[in-house]
Amino acid sequence: MSGSVGIAEVTVTPTITRRRLPRVRSGQRISASVGGVDLEVIMDLDNDGQLCDIHLPESGPHGSFQHGMLSAYVSMMSLALRYGAPLEEIVDRFVHTRFEPSGYTDAPDIPRAASVVDYLARRIALDFLPRTRQEILGIAPGTRAVA
Repeated sequence: MSGSVGIAEVTVTPTITRRRLPRVRSGQRISASVGGVDLEVIMDLDNDGQLCDIHLPESGPHGSFQHGMLSAYVSMMSLALRYGAPLEEIVDRFVHTRFEPSGYTDAPDIPRAASVVDYLARRIALDFLPRTRQEILGIAPGTRAVA
């Protein structure tokens, strides 16, 4: 008999809990232009002022594919928020995403965006993340990404 102790493997299953949205919530409606394409998005806040839901109004000038893909993206982002995904991680995954339309925006704090998804990630970061986190992600005005 040796003096070694057996190590038992333990499997841990995380508990996933969906955060229920408040029945009445405040929010902000944002209209923007990215590369000449107009965008409108609604961001709802929970009782603590934290971002809890994002959606697009049903009407809009977008073509069916563009509007459908953007709608799917914001729906997935909302679902991730409800299940506890960190906002910083969501922003980090989508900032610098490149595809058309891209270019100049009409937002003074976001002069250029690589895509509509990049614009939304930057808008969310500027509105809901602390300045130190914005700086680390290279999103705060006047900063560059830290490697």
